[in-house]
Amino acid sequence: MPPRTISATEAARTFSDVLNQVRYQGTVFDVVRGKEVVARIVPAAPTRGVALAQLDALVHSWPRLGAREALAFERDIEKALGQIRTDEVEWD
Repeated sequence: MPPRTISATEAARTFSDVLNQVRYQGTVFDVVRGKEVVARIVPAAPTRGVALAQLDALVHSWPRLGAREALAFERDIEKALGQIRTDEVEWD
């Protein structure tokens, strides 16, 4: 998708919306003053994790558990869930 051109005034007035579009839609903005592009607002490079588009391939690359390992894992999860005390959890 080509960059969207936006005036510096419009960028200032709608900055929160601009940032939301950059963050959640991947929109790139060229900010202009007069007829000159003075800045470009782009999504930040990921600092950790993987892109959502890569998640499926990543999960499929993981080693598979054998039947006995899967059963033991399931039992461990059930045991851990049974030990959670929701009455002791404090939410901020």
